[in-house]
Amino acid sequence: MLTTVPVMKSHFIDVDGAVHYQEVGEDGPVLVLIHGIGASYLSWYPVMDALAEQHRVLAIDLIGHGFTPPHGRKATVHRNAELVADFADVMSDQQVILVGNSMGGLVAMLTAVSRPDLVAGLVLVNTALPIVSVRSLSRERQRLAWPLLPIVGNSAARYYYHERSIEQEVDETFALVLSEGTQVEPLHRAAAIELARARREMEWSIPAFTEAARSIAIELASARRFRKTLHQISQPTLLLHGTDDQVVHPASAEWAARERPDWAFEMIPAMGHTPQIEDPELFVSLLEKWIDSAVLQPF
Repeated sequence: MLTTVPVMKSHFIDVDGAVHYQEVGEDGPVLVLIHGIGASYLSWYPVMDALAEQHRVLAIDLIGHGFTPPHGRKATVHRNAELVADFADVMSDQQVILVGNSMGGLVAMLTAVSRPDLVAGLVLVNTALPIVSVRSLSRERQRLAWPLLPIVGNSAARYYYHERSIEQEVDETFALVLSEGTQVEPLHRAAAIELARARREMEWSIPAFTEAARSIAIELASARRFRKTLHQISQPTLLLHGTDDQVVHPASAEWAARERPDWAFEMIPAMGHTPQIEDPELFVSLLEKWIDSAVLQPF
C-alpha cells in the first residue's frame, strides 16, 4: 500500500539557471534523489518522509523536467550529470549518496565518474542500461523509442500527447512503470495529473524529453563501450531491479551485476520499474540496510 503524498514546499536555486528541488529532513547522510526520463521529483514522494527520518533528502528536477526549465542548458544525460554535481556541491558540505531511478541512475553513474570527490555511494534503481537481450525489445518500449526518430521525434511525441487526455497520459505512464496490479494512491495520482497539466503549458517540455531520450540512446548504444563507464565507478554501489520491469529488461541488470560483482545487487520479485512507488517500505528497508553497512562509513 502506498503512503500518503507528503506536503512539502518547492525550492529553486540558481545553478547556471533555475533548478527546482524538494527538501525534507536535516540530519544524517545526504541523499540526492534523481528521477527518470519524463518524470520529476514526484517519483520519490512515497519514500521521502521515511528516508528523512535518518537523512537529509534532496529530490531534484533535472533540466527540462518537472519545474526546471532548460534556460539554454541541454537536457542530455551528460549535462544533467554536470547539474547534479554542481547542485550537490552547492547544497552539501559533505559527500552525498546519489539515488537514481531509470535515466536518473545513468545520470548518477556519470556524476560519480566525473566528480568522485562529491559522491560517497550510488543506489541505482532500475537504472538505464544497455540492451543485452532481444527479449527486451518489447512493444511497451515503442513509446520510449519515438523521440529517437530523426527529424520527426518531437512531432511524434506531440501527437502522442495531443491524442490523449492528461488523465490518460498519467495512467498510461503508471501502467508502463508499475508492476501489474499496483494501486496508485489517489493523492499521488492527483499530484501527477496537476504536474502533467502544467507541463503541457511549457513549450520546452517535449524538446527536452526528446533531447534526453536521444542522449540516453547514444550513451547506451554499445554494451562494450558502456562497460568502461561501469568499471570507472569507484564508489560503493547498490543495484536494485524489478523482475517485471517493462522499461529496462532484468537481463541488463544481471549483466551489470556480472560486470561489477563487488556491487550489492537485489533482484526484486514481481516488481516493475519504480519500486520506490510500488513498495515504499521494502525500498526504504533495502536502502537503509545497505547505507547502514560499514562500507559507506565514514562520510
